[in-house]
Amino acid sequence: MYNRKSLIAALLLAGAGIVIACGPDFPPQLLDDRAGTLQGTPANSFAYEAMRLVPATDSLRANESPLLPDGSYRSDAIPEAYDPALTPAQLDQLRLMRTRPDGEQAYAAGAGLPEAVRLYAAAAVDYHTAPQAPHEQRWERARQRLRAILALPAEQAATRSVWAAYMLAETGNPGTAAQDYARVREMALQGAPDPLGLAVASYGQQARLSLTGSLGQCAYEDVVNATPCLDAIAPANLHQAVRLYAAQAARDSISGRESLRLIADWALASAARAGRLIDDPVGQRLLVAYGLARIGDIVDGKPDSARDPFANFEQTGRLSLADAAGGAPNVVPNPALQSLVAALQTQDPQRIADADRVAALAYRVGRYDLAQTLAERLDTALAWWVRAKLAIRRGDNELAAQAYARAIAAFPRADGSLEPGSASLLKAEQGVLSLSRGQYVEALDQLYRAAATRHGASPADEGWPLSPYWNDAAYVAERVLTTEELKAYVDRLPPPAPAPARPAGFSRYTPEQFYQWSRLNPPPAHDRLRQLLARRLVREGRVAEALPYFPADSDPRFASGGYDDGAWKIQESDVRQRAARYGDALRAAGSAWGRTARAQAWYQAATLARRDGIRIMGYEQGPDYAVYDGNYSTGAGRDANPWWREARADTGMPLDTPLQRAEADLPGPYVTQEERKRYAASEARPNVRYHYRQIAADYAMKAADELPSRSQAFAAVLCRGARYVIDDTPERASAIYLRYVDQGARVPFSDTFGRECPEPDFQSAARFHYIQAWKAWERARQQHPGLLLAGGLLALAALGAALWAWRSATPAARGGKR
Repeated sequence: MYNRKSLIAALLLAGAGIVIACGPDFPPQLLDDRAGTLQGTPANSFAYEAMRLVPATDSLRANESPLLPDGSYRSDAIPEAYDPALTPAQLDQLRLMRTRPDGEQAYAAGAGLPEAVRLYAAAAVDYHTAPQAPHEQRWERARQRLRAILALPAEQAATRSVWAAYMLAETGNPGTAAQDYARVREMALQGAPDPLGLAVASYGQQARLSLTGSLGQCAYEDVVNATPCLDAIAPANLHQAVRLYAAQAARDSISGRESLRLIADWALASAARAGRLIDDPVGQRLLVAYGLARIGDIVDGKPDSARDPFANFEQTGRLSLADAAGGAPNVVPNPALQSLVAALQTQDPQRIADADRVAALAYRVGRYDLAQTLAERLDTALAWWVRAKLAIRRGDNELAAQAYARAIAAFPRADGSLEPGSASLLKAEQGVLSLSRGQYVEALDQLYRAAATRHGASPADEGWPLSPYWNDAAYVAERVLTTEELKAYVDRLPPPAPAPARPAGFSRYTPEQFYQWSRLNPPPAHDRLRQLLARRLVREGRVAEALPYFPADSDPRFASGGYDDGAWKIQESDVRQRAARYGDALRAAGSAWGRTARAQAWYQAATLARRDGIRIMGYEQGPDYAVYDGNYSTGAGRDANPWWREARADTGMPLDTPLQRAEADLPGPYVTQEERKRYAASEARPNVRYHYRQIAADYAMKAADELPSRSQAFAAVLCRGARYVIDDTPERASAIYLRYVDQGARVPFSDTFGRECPEPDFQSAARFHYIQAWKAWERARQQHPGLLLAGGLLALAALGAALWAWRSATPAARGGKR
């Protein structure tokens, strides 16, 4: 159905990556919709299933990449550019040949080239220019040159034998085309070079021949527009086309996969069409795979929603086709899938191919009895996964946990029932189930291992750089486990892997170089979990315990890049050093001798908390969102109004206490009351965004408590404290300002209080009382010299009287003998 020219159109129809234009596309979280997670239908991607409809029993593989052998791309590349055996000079000569008006002149321009290469290029010119000269026999001349290539001695013909055989099949007798395409594959298997991947492409071209019926050969447009053409094809021919496309897809061909997709989509549009494929095992497996992966259920009664990944986004927060098994009340099974299951039931049970896939499909449309029967027939990972879902629906979570364990244990056997990425999802769902059963440490272990399995995998070119299950694991670690439980779990893990070597010239990397290196070397889940624990320990004042869990300051994976005064700069990680300084400041604040020294220590702690708080004590999720470097205020963890849902009107629920807020953030099934209590106990104090800024303001207030209220340092630390929170909680900044107005002295920065603040002058503050006393004396001396003189004379007189009285006293009264 597809030739190489129509591949781009096929890819466009298949859809590209979806971007939410209005803002960041946060990763989905399994814990956002626990019922949907635990009840949703297990399924593989269509790409995975299409590749295994038939086995690839040889070494042939597709080459559909537009990249040249050197990795570059040229829109004007000629076929010969993909031949790595040609020199640049030969390629230039071939480009010149292809500009000639006919094959004769092209052949003449190819003098000196290998004969097979020269003949093929001349044949290509005749082939492409034939429509411009219908009175000439250019097509036949092209075929003669192609046959001449195959007549050359084997060692001379080898470089173009596959090419020539392929073009002869394309332009030859339709009655022998199938054999001609088979000959292309035979030559490639015998070792003839095939840089264009024509041997695999020949499967698709041969399949097109089978798509011929009483209305002629069907084209791509006939399938897309559902014309009567395919309806007129005999079932046997349709089956043969599907098998050939499946053989092409099994050899890594996107073109073959997309052809299968179009045929399956056409067939499932009506029960009669599906019935024409269902009798063939490969056709049956194709329909089931496509139905599970690429056809959604019906949302709000709208048939078009079956193909809209946004249709139920408001309910689930997941950019995917709707799944009725998830339990959303506004979603019902797709009638096309119900019809498919009904048709499969008419088949001999022994002829049902991939019974575990059919079990998953039956589960999705609500045929739980059939799903149970089919799932019990097989001992595959997918069959056990379906059995886990069925047990959850019956409320038997113990049996479901056992089925999940069996499904996960099936992966080392590589039974092929699930694609490799499904192992992580299985483990993550197991964690969600454990969490719902109150097994909190087990839940963390399962979710963490689901996240950690992605480490070392090829990173995506764009989008979320971490495992899709990291946020779920982080929630349990940060908000459900106690600190001691988390610390004990982390301590049981193997030690962290050594950091990668710092690349040469790392500090001089451009933004693009830094981004690419960071994308290829993300911190593993192991190190992120240790860092999460470290920040939690710091929040509890256990800074010395926290330090070993922070990443080493020499680890380049934790470096950051940004612009400083317009200049790009890479900042090496120093988070462990910063945390140590923060701990030193807190100790000094509690034990330093002298009020000014304590004030200075509190101020240093405040500065570190404000500047480095997100790195040394910030919550991974709400309210600080260190997972996103604090750039967003949502998108991770639990929220009564998640980012993907329109804000709901106030339901009247009280939100005054941590437990009340936990009730709002953790509604619905599969949540224990104990989890809510733990969530409440681990809430940030204060529970506001950037909570560490409030802590910094607290420390600034403590510094002010130790300083003379009329000193510059007192005003400056209060100014800084107000500045820390003025954009987050302006009412608190106002309260700090009022304290300054009530207690402090007027200073030059009074008019910019909370915005522009100088550094506190602690040295002057330490001498403040002495200076104030001296200033008072100077004022009195200058303003009242007479009074000071009289006071001095009176003091001298009093001293003299005291001495006279002492000397006049009896020895006994003075306490001894003379």
